[in-house]
Amino acid sequence: MESVKKEKGSSSYLPQDLIEKILLNLPAKSIPKLVVVSKLWSSIIRGKNFIDLYQKQSLSRPCFLHSFHRDSIQFFQIKPSQSLEAASPSSFYTCTTSSFPLNLDTSYNVYPPVCGVICFQDLDKVVVSNPSTGQFLVLPKLNTRRKGISRFLGYDPVKDEYKVLCMTVLTTSRKVVSEEHQVFTLGAGAQKEKKEATWRMIKCKVPHCPVTKGLCSNGLVYYGAWSNNKGKRFLIVCFDVRLEEFTRVKLPDGVEIVRFGSVLVNYHSKVALANHSDFAKFDMWVLEDVVKQEWSKISVVVPSWKDLVGRDYFTCRGVVSSGKFIFAPVYWRGPFCVISYDPKEDIGRRVVIEGLGDNLRSVSLFLDHVERPIFL
Repeated sequence: MESVKKEKGSSSYLPQDLIEKILLNLPAKSIPKLVVVSKLWSSIIRGKNFIDLYQKQSLSRPCFLHSFHRDSIQFFQIKPSQSLEAASPSSFYTCTTSSFPLNLDTSYNVYPPVCGVICFQDLDKVVVSNPSTGQFLVLPKLNTRRKGISRFLGYDPVKDEYKVLCMTVLTTSRKVVSEEHQVFTLGAGAQKEKKEATWRMIKCKVPHCPVTKGLCSNGLVYYGAWSNNKGKRFLIVCFDVRLEEFTRVKLPDGVEIVRFGSVLVNYHSKVALANHSDFAKFDMWVLEDVVKQEWSKISVVVPSWKDLVGRDYFTCRGVVSSGKFIFAPVYWRGPFCVISYDPKEDIGRRVVIEGLGDNLRSVSLFLDHVERPIFL
């Protein structure tokens, strides 16, 4: 009789579909701790079906991801995007933070999240992290003696693999071009094939020098670059994560890539290049068809821009589902804030973000972050 009661009281007595429903309603940071409950729970949590279900649920409620450096510790904060989109003029929203377990002497350069995962850069160190669960993985040292390194993170949905792409930049009196292209693979797909966790050299047939940070979409990583070709100096490079091949995307005539004035953003699930011509207006070029290399142009002028930003310098971070443009500061004074611009109402709003603390460095804001409880 006691054995029957014990079995009914155990987690193994619960049907698998009920366990999945319970887990889907839990915060992502709590899920990794539950793999020790039982073999069944561990199997469910580590299974691709559950991870995909959790991600699909998260896609319906995308979040903002804040990253900032304070007192030699890297912090992250995840906030539902509705909280910022619903903000009124001169309003505030408060965020709670969770620390990233790395004590750093210098601030890490954080790259945009890809399918729930982010990548850090600090000199010759590369760190991959899932900010939703607090897990992180320090990758082996890159196979190079050079210090000028560019890094990009991509995800292949076919093989369920994340890949970090790195390249060094060679500067001579005649050219500036990327070399030593290397890839590190991690994820469920890599584990199934039992690939050795190491950097692999790959070939690149598109001479270029990376300029902007990357943007991953549908298994392709895009980033702005320069070329030594006089007639085609500016271009968008497209890296196929699964095939590990580079292709060139031609920009419209007259469009340039500026190191500190150009940024690739998500525009309603399309890749877009935002070029800031001055502080009040900018042009956005939307890649409508990557195969045909067709672009469309959007010009944006934010009213009362100087009153909104003061002496700070803001750049576009993308467009949220409601159609509002979000701007975040590169350099700022006083409390950290963002600008939200609604093109339908032609209204700009300044929103102060509270709860980040003082002595902040390297604050970054990323849109459309999704939570994916994967194990690194």
